[in-house]
Amino acid sequence: MENFVRNTKLNIEEEIKRIEQQPIETLDKIKKIIDVIQVSLALLKTAVIGYQFQNPEEEILFFKVWKPQISGLLMFYVRLYQIEKNRADKSLSVQCRYLKMELENIQKSFLNNSFYDYYRAGQTVLDNHYFIRANYDILSDIHYHLLDRDSSFTTLHDSSVAMILANQHLIEYISGEIDSLSEKLQLKFISIVDSKLLQWTDSKVALVEFIYALYAGKCFNNGNTSLKDIAFCCEALFNIEIGDFYRIFLEIRNRKKNRTQFLDKLKDKIQKMMDELDG
Repeated sequence: MENFVRNTKLNIEEEIKRIEQQPIETLDKIKKIIDVIQVSLALLKTAVIGYQFQNPEEEILFFKVWKPQISGLLMFYVRLYQIEKNRADKSLSVQCRYLKMELENIQKSFLNNSFYDYYRAGQTVLDNHYFIRANYDILSDIHYHLLDRDSSFTTLHDSSVAMILANQHLIEYISGEIDSLSEKLQLKFISIVDSKLLQWTDSKVALVEFIYALYAGKCFNNGNTSLKDIAFCCEALFNIEIGDFYRIFLEIRNRKKNRTQFLDKLKDKIQKMMDELDG
């Protein structure tokens, strides 16, 4: 059985490499890979049903190590398809935020998980209960809805191991994608700044009013951003040197009438634009 599983894994890996080289869309590649793994898993199931394990230790090894390596790969690609579909055609910043949220959710799945603690610690005392088919109890199976829960091919926690392996793959993949997107965003920001694509053409006073409004509104990091940092970013992005923005804000505060002239002008402009679009 060990040789059969090893050959199955090698075939899957070769097929994945072949599919990855095809000039087709990412989602189509993932669907093809999923089909390959499903077929391989079905063949593995047929082989196990017709096989007599030599001893409990071999059965435990199969359901704790061998099967999860393949079923975990299937879980990984199914989840990867969902992730790639959800981020398709989104901006770099939206993709980055989405992936960070997914990564956080996956990492949280390991918390307060007694089986994960058992598995990570390399414990074996409960293996007979967790990985022997005769001891399978669907009422105790938190993964009863996953894959094929045929009692001839299922133990209490082989899917738990598969899920752990899948999540580990996802963490590695998503972390790499976040790093890549972050680098692209940084390069894009640097390109905008260096090429002076956004040149502030209103007054410095107007920009200071805008900066203080962002600061007062706690628009960045739930208010945990300094006024100086906001001003610095605006100077870099809009290619302008503000100077003493504290003094300029004092002048704004000392206005006798309408202390928010720029913000009021913006409000009027956007209302007019929406009215024109409605008309």
